[in-house]
Amino acid sequence: MVYFILGILILLFYIFMTPRSIRGTLNSVTLVVLIVSIIVLSCLAIFQIFQLPSEFFVGAFLAFIGYLALVDISRMSNKQKKISNDDL
Repeated sequence: MVYFILGILILLFYIFMTPRSIRGTLNSVTLVVLIVSIIVLSCLAIFQIFQLPSEFFVGAFLAFIGYLALVDISRMSNKQKKISNDDL
């Protein structure tokens, strides 16, 4: 909660008190911080994914194979068989 309040205070300082000559520098620093935090969070997410049980990966693989099978079935042509009088 403390970091949230500090973040709001820094944001308000940036909006109302920062001179225009410094805003370009702050924009680039903010962009770098955001990119680094996104990279760190994505690495942590990848580590969490690898800690899942193996059944999850098998299930995801089978769902993907099932999806490919359904795509192949939907692309098949609809050939209609002619019914002759001899078959009845």
